[in-house]
Amino acid sequence: MHTYQAADCVRQDEKVALWKIANHEHEPEHTHSFVELVYILHGSGIHRINDQSYNVRRGDLLWMNVGDRHSFYAGQDMHYMNICIVPDLLNEHLSSLEPNQGFFSQRLFQEFRQALQRSFHHIRFQGRSLLELEALLESMYNEYVSKKIGYCAMLCGYTMLLLASAFRKMQDNFEQETGVDFQELLPKLLSYIEQHYASPITLRDLAKESYYSPQYISKTFKACCGYTFTEYVQGVRLREAKRLLLESGECVVTIGRSVGYADKSQFYRLFKQYYGITPQQLREQASRL
Repeated sequence: MHTYQAADCVRQDEKVALWKIANHEHEPEHTHSFVELVYILHGSGIHRINDQSYNVRRGDLLWMNVGDRHSFYAGQDMHYMNICIVPDLLNEHLSSLEPNQGFFSQRLFQEFRQALQRSFHHIRFQGRSLLELEALLESMYNEYVSKKIGYCAMLCGYTMLLLASAFRKMQDNFEQETGVDFQELLPKLLSYIEQHYASPITLRDLAKESYYSPQYISKTFKACCGYTFTEYVQGVRLREAKRLLLESGECVVTIGRSVGYADKSQFYRLFKQYYGITPQQLREQASRL
């Protein structure tokens, strides 16, 4: 897989590069050392990012951060704009949200923090917001091509406007859709937990399954289920432990390990907190019935 370097695509003094591309049939999977945005101007196609496929059309803005893997399958009528941004463009403003999201500014874009906690690659613009974005991109492209005096400063300003517009649309979508798409995804996540509860399952595992960030899953899981992720996993483990205690002859320690608790003391403590009695007391009560 090829890795494109910023020096190959973006001039050091400009920090940003823009191209308009037409009828580009296929771009093999690759990655890069800069942030890349693709805006669909006309037509349709398929964009694949980190093993997730997106059907794209006019109004779609695709976001590839440093290190993301992606490929592009374009129809014959596909026209799009490619925007490449060197991550240190806004260094004087930046204070990273997370180690792997250093491009985002906590200070400059803190209003959008809630939306930025979601893993995202595909932002859809419609109606007036589509026209406004296209006007912004056209002005930015003309500035890049004409290279009039002060154009680097103009490109920096347009880039900030572009980022804010993208984050605003993400925030709008977040406020309109929070919980709806997650509710549809929830059965899949619950099934994943029920299949893997005996292993050291984490929020990062669910993030890989869902393409949401661990922070977003944690918050929305609690809102949708009434339990934290940890509380739900513990409940699944302890209910299975109770079933095994009543239906099998395995020793308590073996049962604890089989449901994900290698530490005997932790298993006893959590079981008693959950059921009000120890595993051994449960068996004794059952034997008297």
